[in-house]
Amino acid sequence: MVEAKSMFQDILPKQLSVEDLTTMVLCKPKLLPLKSLTLEKLEKMQQAAQETIHQQEIAEKEQQQITH
Repeated sequence: MVEAKSMFQDILPKQLSVEDLTTMVLCKPKLLPLKSLTLEKLEKMQQAAQETIHQQEIAEKEQQQITH
């Protein structure tokens, strides 16, 4: 077991240490939108379609009230 332990010590990289971590350069995180532009467009189209349907239903009810 002692031989295996010394074998692993030779394999481990000696370059990485706590001191090297302070010299690492990190890039700025990119902020991603919560919703994509395509999704926002689709939601606007769906909302407009629902509003149109709602207006048509109101117009139909008014027509029915006028005829009855």
